[in-house]
Amino acid sequence: MLTQLTFDDFSRVQLVEVIGRVDNDSTATLDQSVDKALASGRNQIILDLSGVQYMNSGGLRELVQLWKRVQNTGGTLIVANPSERVKRVLDLVGLETVFRIYSDPTWNSSLRYAAKLPTSQRQTCYCS
Repeated sequence: MLTQLTFDDFSRVQLVEVIGRVDNDSTATLDQSVDKALASGRNQIILDLSGVQYMNSGGLRELVQLWKRVQNTGGTLIVANPSERVKRVLDLVGLETVFRIYSDPTWNSSLRYAAKLPTSQRQTCYCS
């Protein structure tokens, strides 16, 4: 588990706040958000999963595919503050050893990184 987030070049960081249910029907939205960031040269992806209420195997599969795509660009994918439900699922299937997970009880993506990231590098992905 990561205790601190640090980046050498904030121009390559994309913060994606994911809200809702990440399942077979909603992964396309998340996929498009990350693809857009990668196409723009931002391969340091932070997925804020604090607003995810539910994730099934389709959502887990999507996270693994996103992780692989980001890794292939030489980037990193960080899972930030997974909700308790998501954290349990990640632990259950052993993905907590694969993903870089950052947990901070005082996390607030809109405040902490807003000053360092322009609007184009912050997006909200509503999954339903």
